[in-house]
Amino acid sequence: ATGSYDYWAIGLNCCSGAANDFHCGEYDNPQAHAGLRIMREDQRAFYRLAVQQAEAAYNIRSVHPMFFYWMQDPHQEMESYRDDTMRSYILGILAFFAFQLFAMIVAVVVFTKL
Repeated sequence: ATGSYDYWAIGLNCCSGAANDFHCGEYDNPQAHAGLRIMREDQRAFYRLAVQQAEAAYNIRSVHPMFFYWMQDPHQEMESYRDDTMRSYILGILAFFAFQLFAMIVAVVVFTKL
């Protein structure tokens, strides 16, 4: 018997539960040999439930399961996250500046009429 199965490739709505029906992430990419660890706590409980079902169905155990999105280049995915975050940050700064400019113009107009 083997030890503990603690590394799990995951995805949403990409398998039916049959043993050979895994179509998550880059499952068909022969260059994919890595994963990006899931960080969303709200999804972890559901994946843990799936692990418990696998433990019962296949008589295996998983002491400390870790969940990964299967992909070829997790570093590129992280860079994509960073780029999206930077875009949102800059958009927020510009929106705040536009709001402050508008508020200042309104204040100038109101105070010049006093």
